[in-house]
Amino acid sequence: MTNENDIRTLARKSGMPYIDISREAPDPRCLRLLKESFAKDYISLPIRFLGDGVLVAISDPEQKDLIETLSTHMGRKVYPALADIEAIKKAIEMYYPDRKDTAESPGKEQVHISRTIAIISNKGGVGKTHVAMNLAKVLSGFKKKVLLIDADLGNADVSNKLALFPEYTLYDFLLGDVELENMIEKTTLGFDLIAGSSGEFKLANINYVQRSKFIKSFRRISERYDYTIFDLSAGITTSVLDFALASDEIIIVTTPQDIIAGYACIKASFQQFKAIEEKLMEKVEFYKPQRVYMPWVVLNQVANLNQGIFIFNKICQTADERINNLETLFSVKPEYLGGVLYDKEVIRTSEIQRKPFTVTSPKSKTAQCLEYLGRVVMVPPETRTYNQELKSGLGRFAMIFGLS
Repeated sequence: MTNENDIRTLARKSGMPYIDISREAPDPRCLRLLKESFAKDYISLPIRFLGDGVLVAISDPEQKDLIETLSTHMGRKVYPALADIEAIKKAIEMYYPDRKDTAESPGKEQVHISRTIAIISNKGGVGKTHVAMNLAKVLSGFKKKVLLIDADLGNADVSNKLALFPEYTLYDFLLGDVELENMIEKTTLGFDLIAGSSGEFKLANINYVQRSKFIKSFRRISERYDYTIFDLSAGITTSVLDFALASDEIIIVTTPQDIIAGYACIKASFQQFKAIEEKLMEKVEFYKPQRVYMPWVVLNQVANLNQGIFIFNKICQTADERINNLETLFSVKPEYLGGVLYDKEVIRTSEIQRKPFTVTSPKSKTAQCLEYLGRVVMVPPETRTYNQELKSGLGRFAMIFGLS
């Protein structure tokens, strides 16, 4: 249907507004909430924010389930408006930021895309927090706006290692004593920090109300940053893995001495990934599952870079034999982010001065390894060597935990 009067009449009969999207450019921030592939599949286009939700142009008022589906994908309430189907298709082709010609089009607005990164390990002592805070430093050094979140609610390792002890921690936030915006601390290292807590409070102890508050607040805060890095608790509990899998990227840190534990972390996170996708397939109509789980792997404390590659290949071989050969719908394909050379003196100096080793020993080979990791992380997902649809991570929080 292309006649404007007919569309207006249908909109009135359906009890929804009409919108002429040829006269209104969509808000780029809204576009970020819905992947281009979903916009095309559902012939829907986010237009602008309306209070606590988003105005979305749709073409078929009879698709009652579409509104709930869009709301689930976007993590926001959806206010539908009827628009011409061809106008929607044309607008999707014109405005979506991940089209290849965007960067080359001088008249087209560049859209800020924020990414969330969760750093996990099966056990403590493998250098997870060192990777997290040095990665934050490296990314900020490339003029990126970075927020580091010490999400270890029982052992605030980032605060300890950097000697930064803000007045408020995540514990205060979860108790309702302070808002998240008031907890962000500027550091002299170029990135912002939200501190964790030291004590017996664990991620697993968060109740539904606290978890909902946690998720919604971080979704809002992360939009201000290019990268939000979660340094999660060591271990592979369900709570830790759920929060990790809700991020855009997962980095699993292990060492040559902990290969079995590293593989166990990959396997456990894959099983949780699979369980979440299966639940979403049951719960969300039209949901297209991610079939391939692709975590980054960092081999820390390697003697040389070849050792890291060799161990990573062994891990991949084991994953193929013990997971992929037995699965039919899902698979795990780890990606190698890189190895980090071990230098006892570099680490010792870092811990004595309580600063990242990319600051205390910037010319060391260990620091250069982290510099390389940061450069790889900054490569846009759509230009990487694999062809895996990456859903918006913090939006996926809503789907995983059943939040609207």
